[in-house]
Amino acid sequence: MQRGLPKERQAIARIADGGLPSVLSQTFRAMIHSRLEMGMKGYERQYPNTDIVLIEPDQRDPEYYLANTFSYSQRRSIAEHAYQQTRHLLRARRSSLTAKFEKHGIRINELALADPKRQLVMPAPKASKIGRAVVKLEETLEDLERRYA
Repeated sequence: MQRGLPKERQAIARIADGGLPSVLSQTFRAMIHSRLEMGMKGYERQYPNTDIVLIEPDQRDPEYYLANTFSYSQRRSIAEHAYQQTRHLLRARRSSLTAKFEKHGIRINELALADPKRQLVMPAPKASKIGRAVVKLEETLEDLERRYA
């Protein structure tokens, strides 16, 4: 826990604690986000009378903040988290987005947003004993890499 930070940010670990993969991952995210911001400003100038809706993750969300973008095994859980967060954002901003979307013939699927069981990624099928051992080995190796990289 880090002192002097707001309570909601105190639980987030330092990037450096994750080693080089975490630092590089965050660096790439920052570079990509910077390019995204420049591109969005360009679109706003080039198409001033256009509705632009950008849906992006909360940069303070530890699921993204601490995610290793180089980890193949994390991609499934990150994609599911992103999907659920997007559904949450659409529910929260439904009234402002509905009017904007309807001008362009886009309709929000209320049933999909309300379905608590809806998932992007179906759970992985049960693995065999060897498959589970391989998954456990991969997790252990990733843990070691994070700790000692």
